Amino acid sequence: MPNYLNKQSSPYLRELSEQPVNWYPWEEATFQMAKQLDKPVIVSIGYSSCHWCRQMSRENYEDSYIASIMNRHFVCVKVDREERPDLDLLYMEAARMFNQSAGWPLHAFCLPDGSPFWCGTYFPKEDKGQGIAPWPQVLMRISEHFRNQREELVENGKNALENLAHSNNSSLSDPREWMPSILIQAGETLCKSHDNEWGGFTPAPKFPSPMKMDFLLSLGEAQSVRKNLGLSKEFNKCLKKTLGAMASGGLFDHVNGGFFRYCLDRKWQSPHFEKMLSDNALLVSTYSRAWRKFQLPRDRKIILKTLEWIEREMGCAEKGFASSLSAETNQMEGAYYLWTQNEISEVLGKQTGKKLEDLWGTFAKSPEPLFLPRLLEDDFFSSERQEEFFRKLRQNREELSDRPQRDEKRSCFQHALLVRAYLDAGVALGDKKWIIKAEKLLLWMEDTFSQPDGSVHAMLYPDDSKSNWAFLEDYSLWAEAALSFAALSEGFGLGCNDVWIEKAEALIRYTVKRFKDPTMAGFYSSSSEMKDGGPISKKPWYDHATPSGNSSLLRCFHLLGLFGKNYNQWNEEYGEALGGYSKLARDSPDGIGHALGAITEATVGVLCLSGPDSLIEEMTTSMSSKAYRPIFLKQSQDAKLLNNNQNIEPASLTAKGLIEEIWD
Repeated sequence: MPNYLNKQSSPYLRELSEQPVNWYPWEEATFQMAKQLDKPVIVSIGYSSCHWCRQMSRENYEDSYIASIMNRHFVCVKVDREERPDLDLLYMEAARMFNQSAGWPLHAFCLPDGSPFWCGTYFPKEDKGQGIAPWPQVLMRISEHFRNQREELVENGKNALENLAHSNNSSLSDPREWMPSILIQAGETLCKSHDNEWGGFTPAPKFPSPMKMDFLLSLGEAQSVRKNLGLSKEFNKCLKKTLGAMASGGLFDHVNGGFFRYCLDRKWQSPHFEKMLSDNALLVSTYSRAWRKFQLPRDRKIILKTLEWIEREMGCAEKGFASSLSAETNQMEGAYYLWTQNEISEVLGKQTGKKLEDLWGTFAKSPEPLFLPRLLEDDFFSSERQEEFFRKLRQNREELSDRPQRDEKRSCFQHALLVRAYLDAGVALGDKKWIIKAEKLLLWMEDTFSQPDGSVHAMLYPDDSKSNWAFLEDYSLWAEAALSFAALSEGFGLGCNDVWIEKAEALIRYTVKRFKDPTMAGFYSSSSEMKDGGPISKKPWYDHATPSGNSSLLRCFHLLGLFGKNYNQWNEEYGEALGGYSKLARDSPDGIGHALGAITEATVGVLCLSGPDSLIEEMTTSMSSKAYRPIFLKQSQDAKLLNNNQNIEPASLTAKGLIEEIWD
């Protein structure tokens, strides 16, 4: 008998509709029922490509006995985190408040009104000796606690909501407190947290940190850093080490292209094998900017292989791109990407295969040794020869019918990140085709996600249905992408940039009207008009796997303050938004890389170069070998250079002279 998920839009939720757990969707009627039945609520949050979500589902939710416990003692609500990022943000922060690990699947145990009184992530079916309580035991303990010691849980829920509400505004400060030196201090703090031996900015597990690296790349071009040779050297050392470790180790799929989600170990050797479109888009941008600064052939190769994977495996600019690839093949994590000895020998020959096995090392303990191909610094195997091996291995895998499952839904904010990736790659590689793809993708987004009233859809599902609501990141990142394209459109001969500035301005006007806190600085994750919201609305200050909506708005406000029609309003909004990050920049810079990058660009200044076609064209082609700086290019009869709308009198108005003055 199907549960109550069979009519949901999310393919992930519909997949669970035949489980014996009486899953309900997140909606007001569900919580009204919980109040009438006087039962606690389990809010289980996951997503399609999450290996541990599927593992817990197979172990627990498909077990009829465990399902009967859940059905008897709880009202069970299933949420797709990609469909409801506002709820994911709320309960993820609650999990941290309860000193629980944050990850997916996320389980929030709630009062009948949705107030969380405890949280956890993955729970096994049985005790595996890892210090994690079995799921049936957790269920019975909480059920008993709810019956016999409810007052304690009610107090927990009340305190949780108060703390969650407080955290919305606890970091606010006077924007006048902001000083450029805070950026330097934030950069130094990030470098102190850097693993100088193996790269990365956290201990294991290690996640890619594109927003942190983008910030360091931007700050590294500030005059105060460039003049401080010691600090500049430290920034560059951290960047090169981490970028190199991610590119050569197990985080990058050297056979098929693209980055995996994260690595379990300090040395970047053992990945969690799911691939997200958003991760790869962000990393294309980061490696593109790194290529412009350091001119390391490795970075250029990573850009191209990642873009090739996106285009080959995930979709196209005219029809959109899938959200992710599952970590699993035939219920085994990483099966598609791991190789047996026989497979390697068959494809590459016994002698070569044996040599590579020795160098790659065994990936994991198993009845049969398994290997994960990675890039080697080996005199015998040149880089070109290794790439040939990777190509042969990929051809072998492409012949297999069993492949990782692709999540076919199209996500608005992910496509916005991909637009920026195309733009950054196009400039870095000096290849206009990627800029054209960015334009095509923006036009597809407009046709797909825009609504007549100025709102947008967050999702396009495989059955061509669309989500009713979008969230802060959908609006802010889309506007940021449109402004990024506007900066380059006239330089690459792709139309007037005013068109794209107007599109961005319309998105931000809608955002201000429906997402802004009317009493204090900051914007909420969900619209004030949204139905079926959580027990409290959260402001996304911190970056997670993707940039936060409030950090993205910083860049939008500053750019619209320079180039938008209502520039006075946007300058005021920027000043107000800055107050949301002054204290965070001092206390928690590791979590706000995107905001720090936006503030750096605003502080150093956005260059606007206008001039005749020949000047703009020469500047455009020259940028590929120059470090990233935010530049707006405009065609005009007279040459002019402005920094944050302040006129600059350059020593020369020739392209060569301007290039030397801007970068040298």
